Amino acid sequence: MIREFHRPASIEQAVELYRQHQGRARYMAGGAEINNPDSGLNCECAVSLADLGLDSVAAGRDDILVGVCTTLQTVMDHPDMPPSLCRAAGFLHSRHMRNQYTIGGDIAARRNDSYTAAALMALKAMLHTADQGDMSVEEYVLGTSDALILSVSIPSRTTRSCELFRQNRSQRGPLLMNMAVGRDADGGAPVVAVSGAGISLTRLSKTESLLASGADVKQAAKQASEEVPLTGHWLGSDEYFRHLCGAAFAHCVR
Repeated sequence: MIREFHRPASIEQAVELYRQHQGRARYMAGGAEINNPDSGLNCECAVSLADLGLDSVAAGRDDILVGVCTTLQTVMDHPDMPPSLCRAAGFLHSRHMRNQYTIGGDIAARRNDSYTAAALMALKAMLHTADQGDMSVEEYVLGTSDALILSVSIPSRTTRSCELFRQNRSQRGPLLMNMAVGRDADGGAPVVAVSGAGISLTRLSKTESLLASGADVKQAAKQASEEVPLTGHWLGSDEYFRHLCGAAFAHCVR
């Protein structure tokens, strides 16, 4: 429950407020996760980012720089955004919610059912933070950093591509499987990121090695199904999720 709300006028002030209330504070962009009773976030002190000018998008020759407060709707609509990221943002079906969810909040929440994190990981996106330097999306999501994210640097569509697979139990039901497979323009440096029911977002490194070596799709899909870290979930058997993971991989590299 939010008991304090701060609206800092500078990035430095935002970081200082967060540190003063360490353990109780959360940075607040759109507020979708902080106000979500299912998020599990403990927020007694909200530090708003609304006045810090972190909602711009700037396209360069090799990358596109997206401010942390940029909404998923803006991501989806921007003409220079990689098509895979536009599609990932569209996995959130409600336009109203896309206008509230921000790219930074979707990353920082570290949810298994994140809409954009797997795609950003596969695209090898980098985060620029106010207090801990630059780090990859993978380092942030799989780690414990509480740094204030300022922007996300995403390779342009001409340097790296990504294919996605996402399946829910129903249109508005819980996530079953989410996968992103990214590769350079020449097909090199593959990244296979997966999450799902009972599956924390992770990379399938052995599958990536097979893909890089030129193995056929069937062999690599079999490796993906064996490598996915399952913990058991009421939505389906381990056998079902292994089959779904293999099918997801085959879909992404078809």
